[in-house]
Amino acid sequence: MFVEAEWWRPLDSMTAEHDAAISQWFDFVSRHHRTLFAEWAGVEHYRQRDRDGRPTGRWLMLFAYHDHAGFLAYKARRKDWSGPYAAYKAIDPYRTFDQTSVTTRWWKPVREMHWPRRSEAKDQPSATR
Repeated sequence: MFVEAEWWRPLDSMTAEHDAAISQWFDFVSRHHRTLFAEWAGVEHYRQRDRDGRPTGRWLMLFAYHDHAGFLAYKARRKDWSGPYAAYKAIDPYRTFDQTSVTTRWWKPVREMHWPRRSEAKDQPSATR
């Protein structure tokens, strides 16, 4: 696993457009996962909250790749946004981001432990909970 974390603030003038662009982006990625994003193990989108649960105005996207080699292969293939990635660039939500707020970092998990989500856990037999 290799994770790219990107966080940003939407442009103040484009809050509604930001939400719509993110939804359109998820739809596109879902439809084209096998052909354009096969190296991705998953993607998660978060809205940052303060300790009391109030939105801070920042958003986070986690791109999980199967491995670092896949991350590099994907970035190299998509580098100039040509071919099938031109359609991806056309729906890219970056136009709604405050570009001065965008930060990207990369992470390699050291240890992982996962539990079923509550909604998944209630569907499991009680002996496996």
